[in-house]
Formats: sequence, structure tokens, C-alpha cells
Amino acid sequence: MASLCFRTSVVFALVAAGLALWMTATHDYRALHAEVVLFVLGWGSFMAYGLYYRTIAAAAGGLAKLHYVVALVGVIVEAIGITGTEWGNPFFDPFRIIGAFIVAVGFVLFAIIVFATRETAAQR
Repeated sequence: MASLCFRTSVVFALVAAGLALWMTATHDYRALHAEVVLFVLGWGSFMAYGLYYRTIAAAAGGLAKLHYVVALVGVIVEAIGITGTEWGNPFFDPFRIIGAFIVAVGFVLFAIIVFATRETAAQR
């Protein structure tokens, strides 16, 4: 699970860096908020998830797989929604809102994993 999170983190970082280069080259910064989402929620969060799952191997069970999928879908949907609305298309507003909600669910799942695993590790 840790390696999958690390790889996902790197992909998000590459996409965000590419987006940053494109914005710089074109002087069109409408995708800035999407780039921040990709860097912070994509690169940063998935790197943190990977570090946690690498450090606490017991946490990388079934709920961790669900957490990975939910977090991944949330970041992608939110980034698409933000990009679409920043380009002035109101069709993407629901994607932005739904993506943010899915990201929040992912954080709740991660919190459950952290607190449940912490108690398990303390029992050893």
C-alpha cells in the first residue's frame, strides 16, 4: 500500500508541475487552484499516507485500500471541478463540491485508520 501511495504521489507531482509549467509559459493562471489541489492533496497527502502505511504496516489492510480509492477519486474529481469552474463553465460546479466532499470522506477514513491502528499497536 505504501508503494502505491508513493507512486500516486509522484504522478500527482508530475501533473501539477506540468500544469505549473504550462501556466507559466502561457501566462494563463486560471488553473492555479487546481494545481494547488494536485500538489497539496495529491502529492502531499499521498506522500503522508505512504509514509504512514510504510511506518505502521498493520494499518495497510482492507480499509486502507478503500481509503486509497476514495482519496484518489476525491482529488481527481475536485481538480477537474476546480479547473472547469475557473475556466468559467458552471457545469463543473457540482464536480468541485462533490470532489471536496469525497476528499473529506477520505480524510475521515484515514483518521479512522490512524486511531484504530494506534490502539492496536499500543496493545502489543
